[in-house]
Amino acid sequence: MNININQRLLWVLGASLGLLAAPVADSQVNVWNGPGGDVAASPDYEVAVTSGGRVYKPFTYYSYNRPVDKLLDPEGNYIKLGFLGLHSNEYKRPGENPDTYAHSWTSFDFAGGPVEVEVRIKRPLDGLTLPLRSCGIFPSTLGIKGQIVGDNTIRFTLLKPAKIAVVPNPVQALEKLRAAESKQAFEGYRNPLFLFARAPETDVPSKNAPGTLVVSPGRAGRVAEFAKAKVVFFEPGVHDYSQFNAADPEHYITLHPGQTAYLAGGAYVYGVFSADERRPAISEMPLLRGRGTMSGAKQRWSDLPYRTTLEKDVRMDGIQITDAQNHISHSTSPVRDVAVVGAWHGNTDGFTREVPASEPYKGWHLDDCFVMAADTNLKVGGPARVRNYTIWQLANAEPLWIRNPDGCEVDGLQVIAFNAWPSRQTINISRGTVKNSTFRNITIEAPFVPLLFLMPIGAEAGGPVYEKVLFENITVNTPFIARKSLFGAQDEGGARAGQVVFRNLVVNGKKVTTQNCGDYFELLKGATVGKEIVFE
Repeated sequence: MNININQRLLWVLGASLGLLAAPVADSQVNVWNGPGGDVAASPDYEVAVTSGGRVYKPFTYYSYNRPVDKLLDPEGNYIKLGFLGLHSNEYKRPGENPDTYAHSWTSFDFAGGPVEVEVRIKRPLDGLTLPLRSCGIFPSTLGIKGQIVGDNTIRFTLLKPAKIAVVPNPVQALEKLRAAESKQAFEGYRNPLFLFARAPETDVPSKNAPGTLVVSPGRAGRVAEFAKAKVVFFEPGVHDYSQFNAADPEHYITLHPGQTAYLAGGAYVYGVFSADERRPAISEMPLLRGRGTMSGAKQRWSDLPYRTTLEKDVRMDGIQITDAQNHISHSTSPVRDVAVVGAWHGNTDGFTREVPASEPYKGWHLDDCFVMAADTNLKVGGPARVRNYTIWQLANAEPLWIRNPDGCEVDGLQVIAFNAWPSRQTINISRGTVKNSTFRNITIEAPFVPLLFLMPIGAEAGGPVYEKVLFENITVNTPFIARKSLFGAQDEGGARAGQVVFRNLVVNGKKVTTQNCGDYFELLKGATVGKEIVFE
């Protein structure tokens, strides 16, 4: 059910009855019930939102680390996979898992705030000490401060929409990290709550408009009728389209240019979406939008990460994606206001945006997204443009991989968890060249990271590797960094480095300069401070 209250209407009624002396600010809150079916509510958390004296309770979802079925032969035995086969997930009991092992999440829309949010822990959680002693709302750059109420509740105020992680006992997590030789997720980092508060939708499709196919829960839609519709409207409830279109072995819901698939709030669609042609112009891409959820939990796990992504050349806006069976996306399609959760095995990359130089699009390819991943979270190349991207990274791969960008811009990146130790890297620039690109306003506040920048220069002929490259306003707040960042050639005869500039790089309160950069970087062959690597 969609619950919508407008306080101005209440004030008009109250004023007419002489009950109110003055108007109150506009406030609109939309929450949705759960989809039902096989989608159970979180056993760990519940959320309440208060606005204008009324309490709303959005449905809180749950996702947890579990084995992922691989391909089976006719006798039911696992088939050995040729590529990334070892990345299938081995189940571990929560007490034996050093990573994030579960999480809950909820979403609602509001405008005209503030709204007060209460997050209650419903039961003792593995690794979490109760009563609560501290709480964290991340990214901290949003300035949202929580307070503990009683033994098990966190309360905070939202003034505007935000995508956040609520982490119980982050201070206690840091205390445990100080005593632990091998770093791992502790306390609320093992089982957090993610909350996605958005602005109310505009231009919601009408179910009564000509060309709209309304899909009710349990209805078995046909390929032909989907193809004829201008809008495919999934109503609230569970929709299992994981085996849609028997003629397609990957079972994509295929959309044509100009077509929209709309997931209403409370809709939960098992299925994956694709455009009907490969790499169409962005202006021709279909659209997947709404406030519902897309799940890959019932898709086949395979060793084909670049072919069986959850989305292919489909623009996305405002939805949640959960329990991916593979990479989320390798396309150029613009994605806005999307949250990705439930990434549990080493093939669940987030978004890859390696944009061809010929692409004329000047907007943001990724804008205002929150992404959990268990493999490379964000990969950019060419003239990709990314803004306001928040990362929760499990113990594999890297939060950001920069590969052959030219004209790339990343503005606003928040790494709030990265559970790898002691190998891996936070920002990977280990292959190719970097040209005419800017990476700014990056905050790294995971409790621990293996290293910050991996910037080796290979033996490719020619060069330079770096041309007109700027890292600006990089803030690192983590007391545990396993190794120094690497920059330069590991062997003689490598390509020329060119030059990269770090402007306002601050690590744990200290600005990195020409004089102290050796405390943070290991400079290899062909790397001279002030020439190939510059600190301003």
